[in-house]
Amino acid sequence: MRGGSPLRRNQVSKKAAPHRVLSVRDLSPSAFVLRFERGDLGFSAGQWVSVGLPGSLDMREYSIYSSPEDPFLEILVKEIPKGLLSPALRRLRPGDELRVEGPFGHFSFAQGSRGSSGFLFIATGTGISPFHCFARHRPGADYLLLHGVREGSELYEHGSFAGTRLVPCISGGAAQAQREAYAGRVTSYLAECELDTARYCYLCGNSDMIYEAYAILLGRGVPKTRIFAEVYF
Repeated sequence: MRGGSPLRRNQVSKKAAPHRVLSVRDLSPSAFVLRFERGDLGFSAGQWVSVGLPGSLDMREYSIYSSPEDPFLEILVKEIPKGLLSPALRRLRPGDELRVEGPFGHFSFAQGSRGSSGFLFIATGTGISPFHCFARHRPGADYLLLHGVREGSELYEHGSFAGTRLVPCISGGAAQAQREAYAGRVTSYLAECELDTARYCYLCGNSDMIYEAYAILLGRGVPKTRIFAEVYF
């Protein structure tokens, strides 16, 4: 991934507004949660915002990590060494100012029947961010989350998800026994697991995972009308 930035299309420009930083919460040596004032920004679970520093033209796009019910906004950021923005975001302190545009995007729960059939969430790395938002917004929803990472340190705040609704998939090291992790890639688990083809499937993460997972889901009988993707670089 590059700066944790989702790859978006058909963006609609919205005027950037200033928001002050409330806290920076480290989750791993390379990832952190940036919390800042929400102001009057309303959003739907699954949407994203574009974030930058005052006086700079560099903006990066991040799925919203916090819930629509929270009085603040949070984004999950993967720090990129020598990146143009993420190292500066990590150095921010309470009271510092951000430029925030948005919200944008349609990667969200839909009205009507979607939701009555349950959900399958599939993420890699910081692609877990919109699903953290979904789970906080609708904790009673019928969902199963598959989260693929290389190392156990990348299991970002898995305590936010019910244990029976989460399968960590660790490809680069020993599986974490305390969460009954799968030792292997998330797409390998998807190809092997029992699959309810009636679920609505949401994919968020690197493009290689999404293309592979999409093909697996179609091959196992999930209609393409029930598959939704948010691609990260």
